[in-house]
Amino acid sequence: MNDLRIYIHIPFCKSKCNYCDFNSFAGMDHMFRPYFKSLITEIALYSNELRGRRIDSIYFGGGTPSHVDVQYIYQVLKCFTFDENTEITIEVNPGVVGYHNFVQYRQMGINRISFGIQSFNDRILMYMGRIHNSLTAINNIHECKEAGFDNISADMIFGYPKQTLEQYEDSLNVLKSLEIPHVSCYSLSIEPGTLLDEMVKKNVMPMPDEDLDRAMYNLSIESLKKANLQQYEISNFAVPGYESRHNIGYWNRDEYLGFGLSAHSLYNETRYSNTEDLHQYISLLNKYEKPVVHTDTLTKEEIITEYIILKLRMNSGLDIAHFQDKFDLNFEEKYGDKLKTLVNTGLLYKQSDSYKLTRSGMDVANKVFVEFV
Repeated sequence: MNDLRIYIHIPFCKSKCNYCDFNSFAGMDHMFRPYFKSLITEIALYSNELRGRRIDSIYFGGGTPSHVDVQYIYQVLKCFTFDENTEITIEVNPGVVGYHNFVQYRQMGINRISFGIQSFNDRILMYMGRIHNSLTAINNIHECKEAGFDNISADMIFGYPKQTLEQYEDSLNVLKSLEIPHVSCYSLSIEPGTLLDEMVKKNVMPMPDEDLDRAMYNLSIESLKKANLQQYEISNFAVPGYESRHNIGYWNRDEYLGFGLSAHSLYNETRYSNTEDLHQYISLLNKYEKPVVHTDTLTKEEIITEYIILKLRMNSGLDIAHFQDKFDLNFEEKYGDKLKTLVNTGLLYKQSDSYKLTRSGMDVANKVFVEFV
């Protein structure tokens, strides 16, 4: 059987950022104990699915997993059998943990830290509603390295209202000086119901500039390349060997199990979604019932569409022979006219036996993807 991937959702935060629409809560620390009790029960209910499967990656996301006591994280990790080659990542927000926490993470088997940096400009961090400043982030990264971590990632956001190209370039330069081997650069998306959405609607904050957003994206690619951070997916860059195995698993459509509030799973070509209601999640698990509220068994056409879109996200592209082997279909025969149009308009190109997004195609990736839906 193929390797399995595990996602653990920790929905608690110290405070909620202005742009965040993730299922997370601030000021709910009193729910730690009942939540983790339920989480461990949920994992136990999946013993059949876990039995005999090697786990290639475990990812603690949120929320802010680093906001909870390390012993809660340890209790969850003890539920799984993994080896020294399993990639185990925890998301960390600067200022929430320190050197001793990083030491404890390493001792329990965590070997990859993903920092929510977002910016090294204090004014932009304030606009975002982040609780840390740039110095705190820099110090935290140094503490992480001192604790023995070398597999470190940083998330950055560009296209934020009032953010200039110069400010973003300065942040990238600080980031490069810290010699972090993995960086994710995300274009801001203003999500309905967020505080930022309200601020834009009330003209407290301006709408992001689309041309500036694209300039920042292209700056990310060029700037990070100079630090040997090679782009391997639309938003992700790594020194060779430090790519996120967990995320590559998603893009390859490997099977994964998601545990926790609002977590998603892909298993036996069926997608499962957990409830987004915290009290319902705990109530169901108190009755030893799985908290799944939606299942979607994918058709062959849906699987093909997902496969194409996810493969095109990666710089390695879509391998024609692999597509043929997997689906018993000729990719170029099935999508010939669409491929010709996308190549002629400069959004796709063919290299050897693979189709890949051009730089222009990456700028308008969703426009490319919709052609295969």
